[in-house]
Amino acid sequence: MVSKKDTLPPLNGLSLDRLRNFLAFAEAGSIAKVAPDSLTRQALISRQIGELEQYFATELTVRRGKKLALSEAGERLRVIASAQFDDLSEFQKMQKGQRRTFSIGAGASILEWLVVPCVAGIRNVLSDAALRLSSQRSSELVESIRDGQLDFAIVREDAISEELRLKSSLSLRMRVAFSLCASRKLLGSKPKSTLADPAVWRSLPFAANSGGGQLDATFRAAMTTAVGDFHPVVECDSMLQVRELIVQGVCVGLLPSFGTHGLSEQDVVICEFAPMKDYGRSLVLHWNNRQMRRRGIEESVIKRIAKALQR
Repeated sequence: MVSKKDTLPPLNGLSLDRLRNFLAFAEAGSIAKVAPDSLTRQALISRQIGELEQYFATELTVRRGKKLALSEAGERLRVIASAQFDDLSEFQKMQKGQRRTFSIGAGASILEWLVVPCVAGIRNVLSDAALRLSSQRSSELVESIRDGQLDFAIVREDAISEELRLKSSLSLRMRVAFSLCASRKLLGSKPKSTLADPAVWRSLPFAANSGGGQLDATFRAAMTTAVGDFHPVVECDSMLQVRELIVQGVCVGLLPSFGTHGLSEQDVVICEFAPMKDYGRSLVLHWNNRQMRRRGIEESVIKRIAKALQR
């Protein structure tokens, strides 16, 4: 029987030291920056990158003007090697009894409103591990899971393929609806029903996300259909900022259902946004099966993490 290690070519040209220096170059952006005071080490790193290219039979760098950058293959090797060094560091921590670290990614508002309140429960499931939270857009989250840069991600169900949904995701049984919200201070004496009237929207100051994501595009298109030209008075990086502007009475804005928790009905009017009535999005917990095997995380643990998030 042939083992997997026997399918690799002889290891001449491949070593942890070569990979470590390759990663140092990839992170710094140039060989000179890795060793600014040592021409000898610069020459060593350059030679080692050449040896890695010979071993893998591919170019790991490309010349862009006067600078040396990673090729497509080099970027892929960077991801793989970085993950391997992380695994080795994790193994060393485990043997020394040190606390392990797991990474969880999601959009900024989901991290704030869904993940952060559940941190204690998630850490309990992961045996008191440390957590690293990462704010990214859905497409970036899916790529980070694929490349092993994140352990878990909370994404829209439609952001991943059907195959991935079946093999490496769990539904959080949460369908996110969206509402228009405005401070009563901003609306003045106008009744709550005012916020549902498109004719009134033209005179109200709106805040909106500026990220250009699917949700933002859908909201802007709905507003444009309803009122013609739509021009928010404030464009924000996240829904957290939109929520704060709503609370302050500065703007009207769109919030997800979990983003309205904690808002007092005495202070803020919350009204269904009819143009996006059927836009509700389901969230899933997403992971990479290979990453889970490397980290020794069984399916039962993943299910407990999903259950902690649902709480």
